[in-house]
Amino acid sequence: MERVCRCPQPNGFSLIEVMVALAIFGLAAVALIRLQGVSLASATTLAERGQAAIVARNQALEAWVSPTPPGPAQGHERAGRRDWVWTRQTRPGPDPGTVLIAISVAGDNGQIIASDQLLWARR
Repeated sequence: MERVCRCPQPNGFSLIEVMVALAIFGLAAVALIRLQGVSLASATTLAERGQAAIVARNQALEAWVSPTPPGPAQGHERAGRRDWVWTRQTRPGPDPGTVLIAISVAGDNGQIIASDQLLWARR
């Protein structure tokens, strides 16, 4: 004669399985929230660097179109919603009559955010 086991069949998930699934979901949710925060901070930094690069390029082009060799200078330029501090340094270029111009733009803490270089030559 054949024996038939009439053990109760489990329906659904056990408490341990549910807790493990919730822990995994919680870790994934925390990771996504952190990723969003880092992404937002990176976007802000990128926008700031873009504006600083525009200021550096503007100052470099102003020096480049100057009819006389530009000298070292410092100044402020408004771009976006803030004022940027720029510094222009010059040194003799590789050829006679040329000047190598380096522009740097600093952030609020004095750290260089963007820079540009060009070679000025008499026309």
